[in-house]
Amino acid sequence: MHTIESQILCARLVDRLGVHPAAAESALLATLEHFHAQSHNPGVVWAGLTPDEYMETALRTPRFTATLMASALLADGRETDACLSWEAYMQREMSAAKRAHQAVPPTALMGNPGAIHRIGRRLGLDDEQTDQLVADIVLTLATGYPFRAHHQRHLSLADILAQVTTEDLAELLQHAALSAAGRDEEAAAMLRRIQSADH
Repeated sequence: MHTIESQILCARLVDRLGVHPAAAESALLATLEHFHAQSHNPGVVWAGLTPDEYMETALRTPRFTATLMASALLADGRETDACLSWEAYMQREMSAAKRAHQAVPPTALMGNPGAIHRIGRRLGLDDEQTDQLVADIVLTLATGYPFRAHHQRHLSLADILAQVTTEDLAELLQHAALSAAGRDEEAAAMLRRIQSADH
């Protein structure tokens, strides 16, 4: 990010949030470092993006703005405001993800609750667990949506969801169930297997 862009962003934070200029600068550095670290994630390489391409896309996402705002409020000592700001962003993301999921036609797997529940039951999950995990999966896909592979860039989130196959959903549910159960190492190993199989 260029110096002038950084100065403009910091000035906007100061103006919009009433934070101290030093808090705005500190937050911007921390947020850029956070996204820079993410740009080297294997999932980014798997999506066919270079770290620079990831950063270029990331800087234009609502998640970057929300992370920056919460970080600036935190750096300014306004922890409650930071939490409220982040929660408001997450509510917007969840609503958008839910709308995209509702837009999936019933002819597609992700638009067919009965078929989704059958896959969940095969994995030993009850319908309520499956519904919660599917909502989490949709939100995860929504937040990662801007970083999709090049050949999927023109698709909406609803289009992406409509392409989820039975095998995809079974793997995603298994991964989400392991994560929800706190079995992080197994979840990470499974994610690596999914990514290497898709590559």
